[in-house]
Amino acid sequence: MKNNNLLNYFSQQVNLYLDNRLNTDSEQNLMDAVNSDSECSKVYNSEKQFRDFIKSNVKRPSASQDLIQSIKSKLD
Repeated sequence: MKNNNLLNYFSQQVNLYLDNRLNTDSEQNLMDAVNSDSECSKVYNSEKQFRDFIKSNVKRPSASQDLIQSIKSKLD
């Protein structure tokens, strides 16, 4: 996968896959490329590792129950 345009397209597909936004055929095509092309595999693994790192190291503040109830009451 030497062409930068193809690599950019593949990176976009990886992001869509990791966001669960690809249909079944596109998922299969992506995984076929990951399994058959070392450069595709590197891109996929790099993005997956980065997302796993972010998920495990970034803490999201949680909303208080009072805030949640306040928002719910305003929606009713």
